[in-house]
Formats: sequence, structure tokens, C-alpha cells
Amino acid sequence: MSMRVPFHIAIAAIILALFSPSRFLSFQEKITKPSGIPIATNDNSVRVVCRAFWVSFGIVIFAGAIGYLAGFCLRQALGSPTPIAVATLQIIGASILLLATIYVRGAAIETYKGETLIERVDRWIYCIGYFLGTSTIVASLAWS
Repeated sequence: MSMRVPFHIAIAAIILALFSPSRFLSFQEKITKPSGIPIATNDNSVRVVCRAFWVSFGIVIFAGAIGYLAGFCLRQALGSPTPIAVATLQIIGASILLLATIYVRGAAIETYKGETLIERVDRWIYCIGYFLGTSTIVASLAWS
């Protein structure tokens, strides 16, 4: 059974992990021992989480920009969309996002290091699905 982490500690941990991984490590030491929260066994974990978040953030911004550019180009080339065209793009985008979410196999194929080719292919398919789905939905919004 996992221990409940107080809300204020959870918020502080998230902020430190994303913006100051080195301070997170000392915070983790100070908070976990008195409260009995399990500590990460690998100090590199916080850096992995931090880097993954900021890389993902950048990819989302890029996907949004690509979607916006596609919507802008559609408006320039085809004019204002019909409600059916916008709905179709939104349905396609949502379907791609749902497919990527349901598809991902992560834990089912995970190895000790998590770096086999098939694990990478699994993550690539997941990320490409999210990129395309997000871009398509943003394009539908920018076009209308």
C-alpha cells in the first residue's frame, strides 16, 4: 500500500524536480525520512524526469506550432472551413491520440535498462502518435 503524500509536499517536489533537480535531492532527503515516504534509489532519476519533462514540453510546443502553421496554410489555400471539415480533423486528431494512448506497451516489453530497439520503437510510435494527434487538433482549431 502506498503512503499518501501531503499536497504541499507533492507540489514542492514537482517544482523542485522540474526546476532545480539538485535541490530536489536534498529536499527528498529531508522530507522522506521523517514522513516514511520511500526514497528513489537512483539520484539520477530526478534528472531523467526533469529532462524528459522539458524535452516533452518542447515537442508539444513544436507540435502546436506545426498544427497552427498547417491550419493557417489550410485557411490561405482553401478559405474558411466547413463545420464538417473542422469536426473531421478533430475526430482524426483525437483518434490518433487515443490510439497512441491505448497502444503503448511500455511495461509489457520493459527490460532492465529499457533501451532495446523494440522499446525504442514502442516509444517512437507513442510519441509520433501524440505529435500527429496534437498537430491535427491544433490545425483544426487554427483553420476555423
